[in-house]
Amino acid sequence: MASLATHKSRNQQGIRSLENGVRLYQALHSLRRPASLTELAKLSRMSPAKVHRYCVSLIRTGLMQLDGRGLYGVGPYGLQLSAPDIAIEHAIAFSVSALHELVRETGETCFLSRWGQRGPVIIKVEDAPKPISIRPTTEGDLPLTNSATGRVFAAYMDKEKLARLTELEFESQRRNEKVAQSEVAVRKRAFERHLSETRKRCIARTTGERYLGLVSFSVPIFDRNGHVILALTSFGMATTFPSAWDSNVARALRSCAMSLTQRIGGLWPGPASNRQ
Repeated sequence: MASLATHKSRNQQGIRSLENGVRLYQALHSLRRPASLTELAKLSRMSPAKVHRYCVSLIRTGLMQLDGRGLYGVGPYGLQLSAPDIAIEHAIAFSVSALHELVRETGETCFLSRWGQRGPVIIKVEDAPKPISIRPTTEGDLPLTNSATGRVFAAYMDKEKLARLTELEFESQRRNEKVAQSEVAVRKRAFERHLSETRKRCIARTTGERYLGLVSFSVPIFDRNGHVILALTSFGMATTFPSAWDSNVARALRSCAMSLTQRIGGLWPGPASNRQ
């Protein structure tokens, strides 16, 4: 008959393959970026063939995922388990890697933004493959009221926070542009219509409101709580950039944002969603 000590030891025995898989996931998670099979093999001190088998199982569980470049990243379920600051770092890494393909598909300059101090701030720009293209400045926060990127964040923002920020912005416009209060009231009503349209379509558009002759589209990327954490934006001159809601650029942006939201375990809202 086995001794009590032996019985306890047997009860404490684990599943080595499970432990190896968890350690592999932890190694990838700590990188905070996608990694190659070779890199994961070195980190885990296992052969590439063995790591590949573990990766297949981890992908099936949603803890890992494989991107179009053949790199392994934390999966949708893995990101749901992550702390918010770590999850957004992974989301940024996925989104940055998607920019190149998005520009190739649309033929237009695209950029990625996240929330700054009082508005979105550009963190990565991918230029269009054109002899001459417009490049946005990456300094300072973008306005909420007359930029497509700003409207994307504003459309799903807490109402009290949005009211404070937009009041400051409209007051700044009144002073700097020397416009009458009646004109400010007109702009406020127009802004509300733009937000309603953004929530309806999950994409924002400007047609010269900020810069005459410039058209832009922006789409949100949502986290697991349905909050906008990033935005993808494309823009160009009205003479060559398509402004229709169903244009190739608009469709490509929206499809990319939905895919990225899914990849990070985010929650894509319904057509009439409004963050309260």
